[in-house]
Amino acid sequence: MARFRQHFIVSAPLRDVWRFHDDPIALKDLTPPPLRVKMLAKDEPLQAGGTLKFRLALFGIQPLGVTWHAIYDEFNAYHDGATRVGFVDRSLSSPFHFWVHRHVFEALPDGRTACTDDVTFHLTPLRGILGNLIDALVYPSVVFLFLYRQFQTRRLLAKRVAQTVTTL
Repeated sequence: MARFRQHFIVSAPLRDVWRFHDDPIALKDLTPPPLRVKMLAKDEPLQAGGTLKFRLALFGIQPLGVTWHAIYDEFNAYHDGATRVGFVDRSLSSPFHFWVHRHVFEALPDGRTACTDDVTFHLTPLRGILGNLIDALVYPSVVFLFLYRQFQTRRLLAKRVAQTVTTL
């Protein structure tokens, strides 16, 4: 099994960061090109035990795509006064044999939000040296995916904060 963990700060309040990540449609903005996301089904409202199904397709060409079906094992939603929220999604079916992604969002005293992604994955059911080698080959793609998500999260939330300030 492989593990990737990243921690970054977003210049937006916890409430805004939560609202952004609570909406599965954000996956479209958080997925790097040339992959495109098409939502197939999602439970409303999202909660523990809820599921999300989407299709990832290269350049949006559906025959070149894969379906990803996830379940939310944990879901600690934002509420007024919350200082730490998050959720855990696990793939039921995906290109990965095993995938668990923990999202944690924490309010900072200065009004910004700390975001942590903690992902454990295994691409194939193969164990031992061969399975670890395959995971090592996939690891740079996972790193790229999450660095892109970090960039997009910061960029899109900064844009929302700027729009909010402008309309005040």
